[in-house]
Amino acid sequence: MKRNNLVIASLCFYLFQVGQSFSQTTLIEYNFFVENVIKNNPIAKRATNLKTYGELNYKSARGNYDPKINGSYTNKYFNGSNYNSTLNSEIKQQIFTNQYLKFGYDYGIGNNLNPDMYTPASGLPYLGVEVGLLQGMMIDYTRANVLKAKEYKNYYSAENKIQLNNLLFDASTQYFDWLFSAKQLALNNYFMQIANQRLRGIESLAEIGEKAAIDTIEAAIFYQSRLLDFQNSTIDFQKTNNDIASFNWSESYTPLEIINYSTSDSLDLYFNKVKNSFLKTLLIDTLNNPVLLKYNSFQQVLEIENRLKKEMIKPKLNVSYNFLSNENAPDNTVLSTNNYKWGANISLPLLLRNSLNNYKMSKINSQNNNFELINKSNELNYKLNSLKQNINTLSEQLQNAERTARYSKQLVEAEKMKFTNGESSLFLLNTRENKWLESELKLAEYKLKFIKTVLNVIYLKGNLNYKF
Repeated sequence: MKRNNLVIASLCFYLFQVGQSFSQTTLIEYNFFVENVIKNNPIAKRATNLKTYGELNYKSARGNYDPKINGSYTNKYFNGSNYNSTLNSEIKQQIFTNQYLKFGYDYGIGNNLNPDMYTPASGLPYLGVEVGLLQGMMIDYTRANVLKAKEYKNYYSAENKIQLNNLLFDASTQYFDWLFSAKQLALNNYFMQIANQRLRGIESLAEIGEKAAIDTIEAAIFYQSRLLDFQNSTIDFQKTNNDIASFNWSESYTPLEIINYSTSDSLDLYFNKVKNSFLKTLLIDTLNNPVLLKYNSFQQVLEIENRLKKEMIKPKLNVSYNFLSNENAPDNTVLSTNNYKWGANISLPLLLRNSLNNYKMSKINSQNNNFELINKSNELNYKLNSLKQNINTLSEQLQNAERTARYSKQLVEAEKMKFTNGESSLFLLNTRENKWLESELKLAEYKLKFIKTVLNVIYLKGNLNYKF
């Protein structure tokens, strides 16, 4: 009897310690938890920066179309006289691919100036064009970089969604593991209290001779087993509590101290939400996984690279034409069709080994990425179909588990009546209760598995619709 009293005293002290450790609690619910992860978790902030990076990269590429101004001035003073002075300035604007508009001003004066650089005293303004008629006519490096940067915006946007999808899937999984551990803790606590009440009752009956002393030992052993289960579930609950705390950051992007959370959510509540409403719309949604969007965007980048590499096989033929001002009217800078300067240059490698093989390698890269895209799409669809089949099987298993738990409870109630009437033994009653607890825990496991399967469907869909 003293040993039993010591056990009860130890339990009371243990429960007091647990209560103290969980006295400082913070209320948290699933949808708020998801919102906070998106808003404050550093991985989410890094994902947001990726999207911003893609937008800045696109703006930077478009900046290559900004007009460019250049100029140079030289002066040579020799033997006390102005040997020569030259000034060249130009504003150049690329139009689309390898076409440029130019406006410039040349000035040349001096006793020993190269005649080709001579200009009127007022200088020589000009307006001209440069055009690549072969290589660069359809696409050039500047145009290709802008087109690729535009696709990279979608690429980085997809990468942003991939990282958020991974983060929210992990965070949601941990949250429902926490709800499951809370369910385990509640079940073990409930059955531990039943075992404790029975131990007290049998001890009282043994004192007046209504029960054998050996029954108190069996009841005490059974209670000790329940206490150990409760302690183990408490450890699991504390661990999962710390796991969700690792996802929960403050608004200043600093990790929160380890907080003990409480919630009005429950595993049963979210199981019913998922089963009754959310699942119906989820299975109708189309596959939109950001991994596929990323492959598609990169495929477009490679196609643009193919076009550019193919363009580089062509010979270079660049033509320029400048309208010059009228030399006979120094005070009038009107351009004249009678004064002009034009030129052309052409070049072509004799063997084309560099440009031709670069194009072939580019095609291989494009083909390989397309093969990966096809394989990944098939893989995701296969996994999604498999999950849909699993959901149907899990629904049947849940029905069986619910019936098993209900029947087990009915058997325990019947066994209690028989035990009270002296028609059963404590061993049989404990055995019935063990089966009942096992069936309740198994039912909770199936509910968690069902919810996690739905989370996997959301993850494969890639629509980030994790809120229930």
